[in-house]
Amino acid sequence: MAAAAAPDGAEAPRDRFLGALIALAIRLAEAIGVEATLRLGEGFGAAWWIVRGPRSGRVRTQLARAFPERDRAWLEATARAVFVHLGLGLAEGLLLAGRHRPRLLERVDAEGLEHVAAAREAAGGRGVLLVAPHLGSWELAAAKLADLGLPVAAVYRDPGRPALERALLRIRGGEVEAIPMGPRAGVRFVRALEGGTTVLALLDQRGKPEESVLATFFGRPAPTRVAPIKLAMRAGAEVVCGWAQRAPDRRRHRLTIQPALQPAGEAADDEEVLRRIVQQVTAELEQAIRATPEQWIWTHRRWRDPPEATDAS
Repeated sequence: MAAAAAPDGAEAPRDRFLGALIALAIRLAEAIGVEATLRLGEGFGAAWWIVRGPRSGRVRTQLARAFPERDRAWLEATARAVFVHLGLGLAEGLLLAGRHRPRLLERVDAEGLEHVAAAREAAGGRGVLLVAPHLGSWELAAAKLADLGLPVAAVYRDPGRPALERALLRIRGGEVEAIPMGPRAGVRFVRALEGGTTVLALLDQRGKPEESVLATFFGRPAPTRVAPIKLAMRAGAEVVCGWAQRAPDRRRHRLTIQPALQPAGEAADDEEVLRRIVQQVTAELEQAIRATPEQWIWTHRRWRDPPEATDAS
């Protein structure tokens, strides 16, 4: 017998349980401290790989296709490291959501902030579209910029569960304006740019065909969402790429921001211009991922492959 749906305005028991579990994890991270939480995250990720948890096969398959020149030993070591970094990302999220947030942000060094200032000046004081990949501790990018005093907004997709959405917003913090994807997202996005805000958009995941163009990513065509870039062009804002990568010690981070790709004022409705900028953005993100492939989310099916080709564990 199917479980009864929750009344309007009420959370389902599963969401209440998930919310309580997340709150408990955040309190645990606060209690045991930064280093112990990070070690737990690393251990969780390593254990996931050892037992060949879900998506471990997909990670190895996609790494092999992206790096065909690499041998089996490298693929195995990198795949394991992917899950260690994912575990670290989970731990860092818990720390960002709790009282240790300032200590984590102190570990982030930022370079390239002058490119944000130059892009704003070139666009007459408008904000900047910052395109980033799910690389390293990607949530630290917006959090660090806000910590430095820049007005920041971040676009996000509803994770489908209220408890997860609350956790995501708590991780990002009240200093970062949240723009959920939906009917009014475009209006809020443009208003933020017109008001001088740096808007963060993660554009390294497979988009729906009707909202994407194909861009070459690791030598293969990958559907890539275009709406954030198109809206930025219409608003007269510039596009920059940036990412937050973990240092070799996996405890410090470097936020890197590149020079602007788009001269302000290029024709927003010119499809060739749009495709060129999307490809430039994709190429810059790929370059960053190639430098630290173990820090990207190879669990995501970025390309249009049959499920059986990448899902086996």
